[in-house]
Amino acid sequence: MSLFASESRSTLIDPQWLQPLSDPPDGKPVCREADLKLMARYLVDLFKTGKARNLFIYGKPGTGKTACAKHLLGEVAKHASETNAPVLTAYVNAGKTRTPYYTLAEIVKQLGVAVPSAGWQTFRLKHILEGLLTEKSVLLAIDEVDSILLKEKEPLVYYLSRQPKTTLILISNNVDDIVRLPERALSTLQPVLMPLEPYTHEETMQILRNRLEHACKPNIITDKLLNTIAETVSKEGDIRFGFRVLLGTALLAEKAGKQTIEASDIASAIQEENRVGRIKELEALRDKFLKLKRKYEKD
Repeated sequence: MSLFASESRSTLIDPQWLQPLSDPPDGKPVCREADLKLMARYLVDLFKTGKARNLFIYGKPGTGKTACAKHLLGEVAKHASETNAPVLTAYVNAGKTRTPYYTLAEIVKQLGVAVPSAGWQTFRLKHILEGLLTEKSVLLAIDEVDSILLKEKEPLVYYLSRQPKTTLILISNNVDDIVRLPERALSTLQPVLMPLEPYTHEETMQILRNRLEHACKPNIITDKLLNTIAETVSKEGDIRFGFRVLLGTALLAEKAGKQTIEASDIASAIQEENRVGRIKELEALRDKFLKLKRKYEKD
């Protein structure tokens, strides 16, 4: 039989909903209603004047920053379509594009322009973007913006903030990242700071239940055991840690041929996650020493 042949599952229905980077099942971040309403208030002028306040969303990993930004973009695009408003939206992860050039190229591509993988210079990308802005407004979300903030004498976000009809949603883990911008850039950008606090224990329980409803068969875990996971996740402060633990727990139970999750499955899954966490810490320490080594070799 093929290694990948379909088998009957005892716990999981659709494990994609427990993947750490998966979007919320219903498209809307759970337990972030108040934050989304506040952000929307600052963006409403997009439909009145074509430009709104720039937002800087920050918080620890796993607090829903990306999910909130994507939901806002979706709601703006939906309202623009319903009202025939000349507003475009784009999302780019600067942690993946890595450089200001490729970030700008991805933005222009997201706005509907066929950009080749190489061959265009920055001035051409800017010319195309500025051409779009003569007729339409643009809401741009740049995730992991710290990856590109200080890679140019004139930061890309400074250029974008100076464009007419351009509103920015910048996303990062640390509020200090925005402070690192040159004073002239901060003066032009004038972002509204939007902190997202880690989910409370009750919110964590609600989110995990929501994911379980979509990912697993009914009644595979008791409230008491789910509460144990939620307590651990709340201390960690990263909801994605909870998704990984739930997925690992369900897979362990399934491997053992169980119909329900037991305490031993949870303990094993958490132990495995902690082991992986220590490996990441060691890798970070190794990278730190390699940087020091290169510095001394250069000197």
